[in-house]
Amino acid sequence: MAAELPEIFAWVSGLLLTEPVVDRAVASLARAAHESLSGSVGAGGTLIDGQGRPTSTASTNSLVQEADKLQYDLGEGPCLTAWASARPVLVDDVRGDHRWPAWSKASAGVGMLSCISVPLLVPDLRRHDRPEAIGALKVYADRPGAFDEHSEQVLALLAGPAALILSNLQARERAARLSDVLKDSLHSRSLIDMAKGVLMERLQVGEREALQAMISRARTDEILLSAVAQRILDPTAESDAGPS
Repeated sequence: MAAELPEIFAWVSGLLLTEPVVDRAVASLARAAHESLSGSVGAGGTLIDGQGRPTSTASTNSLVQEADKLQYDLGEGPCLTAWASARPVLVDDVRGDHRWPAWSKASAGVGMLSCISVPLLVPDLRRHDRPEAIGALKVYADRPGAFDEHSEQVLALLAGPAALILSNLQARERAARLSDVLKDSLHSRSLIDMAKGVLMERLQVGEREALQAMISRARTDEILLSAVAQRILDPTAESDAGPS
């Protein structure tokens, strides 16, 4: 295991760092997990929010996708348990595992008989006593006893650097969305201010009256105030759109 450590870290880190968005990175991680463990018939990665809802999921094939969906629909299963407990979960044979009765029965029905799930852990800045789980990485097999403690260690090694990279990608995407919202907000404010000035000149009214006229039009036409401003600044936009 010590000899495998640098190679595994370099492999998964290099793989994920080439992916620009979270969803593609999760898909790459799932493929890496599938290729890392012998006996695997497929793997999946899931990022989960604080309410236990999957936000990004990836599966290497349709069987994994079905087994994972069963967990989300039923609200139980090893992936969700690994995330909630922040600990690895090994299932030797779903047919004799009673921790998640509904999921185990359904999983056996689609031919997934054993699996291993490990949490994706990142440092929790709010709590120093334990890390935060942002999701889980899981590998499935179509026979019982496919995985052991060594499998768990290999998967945990993959999950370690992957979790940090995915967490950073998530933060970058959130920042980008916030930036877009801010840009849209500033653009809308600029449009409204310009349109308000046009109305003040056109109607010979004060700023308050011009703004009230725009608000009344927005309510009447059931459109955004920024759309009213756009129509004032570009009357052809309204005529092109047809009668209100």
